[in-house]
Amino acid sequence: MAHLLLGVTGSIAAYKAPLLVRRLQKAGYTVRVVLTRGAEAFVSPLVLETLTQGGVYKDLWTASAIGEEAGTWTQHTALAQWADAILIAPATAHTLAKLAQGYCDDLLSALALTARKPLLIAPAMEGHMYRHPFVQANLRRLARLPWVTLIPPGRGFLASGQSDIGRLAAPARIQAAIARALAPPLLRGKKILLTAGATREPWDAVRFLSNGSTGRMALALAQAAYAFHAKEVHVLAGHLEVPFPPNLFRITRAYTAQAMLEAFQRLYADYDWLIFAAAVSDYTFAEKLPTKHKKTDTLTLTLKATPDILEWAGVHRRPGQLLIGFALEPPGEEQTALAKLHRKNADWIAYNPISDQTGMGSATNALTLLSRWNHRHPLPLAPKPTLAYEMLKFIAHATPPLA
Repeated sequence: MAHLLLGVTGSIAAYKAPLLVRRLQKAGYTVRVVLTRGAEAFVSPLVLETLTQGGVYKDLWTASAIGEEAGTWTQHTALAQWADAILIAPATAHTLAKLAQGYCDDLLSALALTARKPLLIAPAMEGHMYRHPFVQANLRRLARLPWVTLIPPGRGFLASGQSDIGRLAAPARIQAAIARALAPPLLRGKKILLTAGATREPWDAVRFLSNGSTGRMALALAQAAYAFHAKEVHVLAGHLEVPFPPNLFRITRAYTAQAMLEAFQRLYADYDWLIFAAAVSDYTFAEKLPTKHKKTDTLTLTLKATPDILEWAGVHRRPGQLLIGFALEPPGEEQTALAKLHRKNADWIAYNPISDQTGMGSATNALTLLSRWNHRHPLPLAPKPTLAYEMLKFIAHATPPLA
């Protein structure tokens, strides 16, 4: 996995650095930390040294990480070569000014001048400071550098007691920006419409028919599409049990099969890739009650079929649109998935065998990608984020030009 240098500067938000380090490590990154002198007032170097197993650097002139020999005055060059990307989070107004003007008086600023790797900057400061014309001018100047990505701060409760812009961006937002900075731009210019989660078909005021989909695989696909530089990722979401970052994706809620179809019909024509990852209920109730039904000893309910959104898309697709569906079937039923591919006029079907480790609600999955161009590409058991990344990468490479 990629090597990541985390620069931590003297903002109160520096206290979040250990949590950010641990999150990035769990995502597979090898993390080293560069602390400015101001950052040490807000976060313990010992905590970061423990988490990174000694990978903490503080001084330009001496190697200050545990286990390193002193006197390596060129360590800024060595670290710049080691890193695949540099993240500065939090970045203070002072740090932004130094980076924008090319000042070089500490290890972090020397690294920023030396490296031509992706440089991600996540400002964090009081709201009036962030809006100051000089700070905004420095941000604009940095944004003109092609290797720089700015991660805007969020809004919320600040150390000053005010609720305003200036909070360090959410960890999920930071992690997504790193993935995008390091991934190839396979979907640049593409707009993605993705269905997600489970639909719920109401029977009375409190009861409904649904399934076990959590939206976890759809979230992984949305994150992968964003990482591959998609122009827009629009999530058409039913019931979700995992949060989708609203600042990364456009979210439209549609809780029933009929509502999802109607929303899809309004939106689909503007998108290039249509990915059907939602678990849409196959049936709904023939009769729905406006109030809660009182319990009885026996009960007979009549169901009717819901509309098939993938089938509708296969008939009404515009030229150049790519249709990607899923087939959640018992093990050994790959041919059922292949038949679905042709019956629905899709381009790709991901055959997803049902097991404790694959399918709805699981943290892992395994897929076999089938296409109308006769591809058969197995993706072995892996965490869903890994699988989604490999799935979209293969489809992007393997799909021929569409008319």
